Parts: sequence; structure tokens; C-alpha cells
Amino acid sequence: MNNIKELFGNVSIKYDSQRQYLIPCFNEFYTACLPLVKGLTHAKTVLDIGAGTGLFSQFILDINPHLQFTLADLSDQMLDVARERFKDEANFEFIELDFAKDPLPGKFDLIISALAIHHLDDQAKAALYKRIYKALNDGGLFINADQVAGRSLQFDSLYKFLWREKVSHSGLHHDDIVSAFERTKLDKFATLEDQLNWLKEAGFADVDCIYKNLNFAVFGGYKDEDVETAVI
Repeated sequence: MNNIKELFGNVSIKYDSQRQYLIPCFNEFYTACLPLVKGLTHAKTVLDIGAGTGLFSQFILDINPHLQFTLADLSDQMLDVARERFKDEANFEFIELDFAKDPLPGKFDLIISALAIHHLDDQAKAALYKRIYKALNDGGLFINADQVAGRSLQFDSLYKFLWREKVSHSGLHHDDIVSAFERTKLDKFATLEDQLNWLKEAGFADVDCIYKNLNFAVFGGYKDEDVETAVI
């Protein structure tokens, strides 16, 4: 994970400004889960795994400013950007944490992650999902907004080609495009189906994909099958 820490630390200041260029479906990708989060009316605590600059947490904060947030990331440089983002908020704490191996810091009602877990290999992903399940309170919800592999080599290659084409013509500065393409060498995508199965194997009884656009997917599950939510 050291290469990941260095590369994302180096891009930390530019990270947020590049998101809409690098994620063609930016708005849908970050907001697809919000109806489920709104429906989690009992939630008080949130853990953001691989939180980076706190972008995903910002979307959650905007719909529920009363939650207590814990942002965990491998890169303290990324967390410095998050600290600045939330400097006027009293309900945030920040933890430098290697989520590939470090214990998760407590119990939470909501655990979220965006564009982080795809850096782990398959075995590490499955192991992390088990730790996430244990770190959720009863009735808790896990949401992963991430990149996934296509179901076949043909579809996966097509998705990646289309993404590179969109980014190449997005208007992002050439050097930033080159850097973004270089960072993809660290990606270890797994299929959506495999990851939903790993969530079920971890104990999640109710799992599904909320949104998918090419390699971008939002999926997750509830800790309890019988949890009642009011989808708004």
C-alpha cells in the first residue's frame, strides 16, 4: 500500500477538482446511495474507509449534519485536505489507518467507502468485508462506491476503453490525465457479482447494487435482514 499512499498523497491538493473529469457519472455515483442513508433514521455514527479528502462524507453530511464522522485513510496528506474541508465541524475525527490490515476503529451505524477498496486484492477485499460487518451495529448499513471489473474480458476492456476516451476528451490538463492513467496501474478490480457474494459470506443478508455505469458501481448491504428503512 506504500505506492498508493505516495501517489495519492502527491495528488491530494488536486484530488477534488479532478473528480468530475475522472468520474463521468460523478453526480449519480456519489448520490445514488443517499435515499438509503436518509432511510437509516437510527444512525448516529459513520466510518468513512479510505476517506481521502472527505468528498463522500461531504455528501452524507449535507443530508444529515447530526452524524458523528470518523474519517480513516492511509494518507495523512489526503486527510489534511479533509481536515481543512471540515475545520468548522465539531463532529469529525480523522485517523491515519491502513484499512488493508489495521483493525477498524470501533462500532458504527453506517460505514461508507468510495474509490478505495479496489486497490486491494480479492482476498484482502473479502477479509475487509468481514471486518466491516463486525464493525457495524445491528441494523447498520455498508455502502461501497467503487470501480468494478466487467463480467468478461470483452466487457471489461470496453468499459476501460470508454472511460479513457471520456477522460482524454474531458478538458482535464494533459499532465493530470497522464498521472490518472498511471494510477490505474494500482487498480485490482473485482467483479460486482464476486463482491456481492463476499458481502453475503461476511454475514450481510440483504445486499444489492444500487447504481452501475461502466466500471463505476455503488453497492452494499444491511447487517440485519429484517432492518426496516424508510426510503425517502
